Amino acid sequence: MTVSVREDGPFERLVSFELSDAEIDAAKTEAARRLSRDLKLKGFRPGKAPRPVVEAAVGADRLRSEAIDDAIPSKLSEVLRSEDLRPAANPQLEKMEDVDGGVEVEVRVALWPTLSAVPPYRDRKIEIDSPEVTDEEVETQLERMREQFGQVEEVERSAQDGDFVSIDISATVNGEELEEGAATELLYRIGSGGLLEGADEVLQGVDADDEVELETELPDTFGDRAGETAKFRIKVNEVKELVLPELTDEWVDENTEFETVDELRANLRTRMEDAKKGSLARRFSDKALETLVDQVELEIPQAVLRSEMDDLLHRFLHRLEEQEVSLEDYFAATGIAQDQFIADVEAQAERSLRTRILLDAIIEDAGIEVDEAEVDNVLHAAAAQSEDPMGFLRSIRGTPQELVLRGDMLRDKALKLILDTATPVDSEGNTIDLPLSEPDDDVPSGEVVEGEVVEGEVLEGEVVAGQVVSDDS
Repeated sequence: MTVSVREDGPFERLVSFELSDAEIDAAKTEAARRLSRDLKLKGFRPGKAPRPVVEAAVGADRLRSEAIDDAIPSKLSEVLRSEDLRPAANPQLEKMEDVDGGVEVEVRVALWPTLSAVPPYRDRKIEIDSPEVTDEEVETQLERMREQFGQVEEVERSAQDGDFVSIDISATVNGEELEEGAATELLYRIGSGGLLEGADEVLQGVDADDEVELETELPDTFGDRAGETAKFRIKVNEVKELVLPELTDEWVDENTEFETVDELRANLRTRMEDAKKGSLARRFSDKALETLVDQVELEIPQAVLRSEMDDLLHRFLHRLEEQEVSLEDYFAATGIAQDQFIADVEAQAERSLRTRILLDAIIEDAGIEVDEAEVDNVLHAAAAQSEDPMGFLRSIRGTPQELVLRGDMLRDKALKLILDTATPVDSEGNTIDLPLSEPDDDVPSGEVVEGEVVEGEVLEGEVVAGQVVSDDS
């Protein structure tokens, strides 16, 4: 068998081989049987017409073409085994041409990308924000608590930022009254940004009984009319200020579980520090991985990238279907253009692939393994939640799903190694004590569901409105 393998990029191969006339002729019999199932041939039941009859009905050229299409996959599998090539995505037919004695076929094969060198992943210092809570942050939180107990009282002065105004509002579009733009005795806080674009500016400095006008675009809450230019007339009925209770030991004793201001302030600081440390712990875990992924420089074959994108899109569309939301409705609700959505999915797919490639390289470099006992623990834990535990185990054992599960468990161990050997530090290099949770060794990132193992995604964050976001707090 004549086979040629040429490199076309670091992880792509162009594989050429021949299908002989004899192989094509042998494939014609099965191709004729398949075609006859959809043909109505007088005197023959579907699928039972002999090859010469089918060939006469569809033409010699079509039968030969169908036979070649049928013969290529099995011949390609044989070639790939002989050349020890393992495709990471479906091979793509590049060209096919007739030659003496048969047909020459060229196929593009994408291999799973690997790193030639693993970036240093042990004993790294990861800089994050300091968890220290400032006096200003504590006082801001105390102010918010006092606002919850504040009273709105009318004042005889001009309105300023933070004041409340009672207003009547009406609107017109091209001189036509807009009923849905009218309201009376509406209480609005200046500076909150919750009314109309430009409203905070025109309400600054108004007095009771003043009238102001505002021309602005209708916001999204106006549905189909959103974006139209409207003229709003705003009449100020009253100006009010928020009067806060005095921060005293007596007030604290009456309204909180503490007896003094000092006790409340100390408790707030402790709780804020704990919350900040929890957020920073998550950020540390994300950044420890992100900073390594950023060092992964390699060319990912387009076929592999497309396959990952298809997988992400399939899962995303499945989630929309569960929520009974169409993709068109999703675009309309989020305002995201289709081109931007696809670009976001591509960026997420590439990031996910780079992450997986990095973790796979660390697995090999560190000699990370998963033993049978660990796999058994995960599968039996999942089986225990199934209506048919033994049937569940039989459906998983020795299947590709079990291999996916093992891969997820290995990558979880690689991620744990990254985190265990990294140290969170502040901008001055001082070590920060964070509540870093230990991942459960028996629970991989892949979710085990009955009869199936779904591979977990290793991403920066979650998909929100078609974008990858992360918590930078």
